[in-house]
Amino acid sequence: MLTALHRGVPGSPTVVVFPHAGGSPRFFQHWGTALPATTLVGVTYPGRDTRVDVSYGDNPYGDDLVGLARSAADAIGHAGIASPVLVGHSMGAYVAYEVAAALTRAGTTDVRVAVSGQNPPDDRPTTTLHLADDADLVADMVRQDPGSAPLWQLHEVRSMFLPAVREDYRLLETYTATATVVAELLVCYGDRDHEVSPDRLDGWRRYAARFHPPVALSGGHFFLKAPDAQLPRQLAGYFGLC
Repeated sequence: MLTALHRGVPGSPTVVVFPHAGGSPRFFQHWGTALPATTLVGVTYPGRDTRVDVSYGDNPYGDDLVGLARSAADAIGHAGIASPVLVGHSMGAYVAYEVAAALTRAGTTDVRVAVSGQNPPDDRPTTTLHLADDADLVADMVRQDPGSAPLWQLHEVRSMFLPAVREDYRLLETYTATATVVAELLVCYGDRDHEVSPDRLDGWRRYAARFHPPVALSGGHFFLKAPDAQLPRQLAGYFGLC
């Protein structure tokens, strides 16, 4: 489940990243350059990369988003990662928060979380696209990331990746938050991201003991694509990373 992306200085903080629906932790690979002293670890969801033969139904805690998060929290604990900084984008924002919630309930008191490109859990999507046909599902992904359109026109790409994407959408669209209060939370979003409602982002406040007001960064929903380093720079400033 955990994928090493960059090895930092021994004893340095570890940043654990959680990708968007359909995404891979490799999406964050370039952060190793932006945070050279920091160890970077990614969470690989079932159905892709090295876990292509794994399904959400294999999770020991159930095949929903909270179950996924509890499995990831176990993996982080078993890896001996102390005081992690958890960073999630889009769907990954909810997973990162729920991992922090699980670690908090288990007694870890200093988990820091950064969420990007996502409204608060009580304002989650009300769509049911995981039940829609392939064309509608692809259309929604292209709407969010127009640059991906040529890839989704390829039959082999659809047949290989759509099942995992559909399952990610299911987790996102059926998610109910645990509402656990975590230690510290930073919210970031693209200033041209139509997937979020900036006037509602302050709602994340109720999920953290220490809350940093939302920070607008330049770009759309996928503003953090390589080589963009705006978000890791925010992490360095707010959480003392380098």
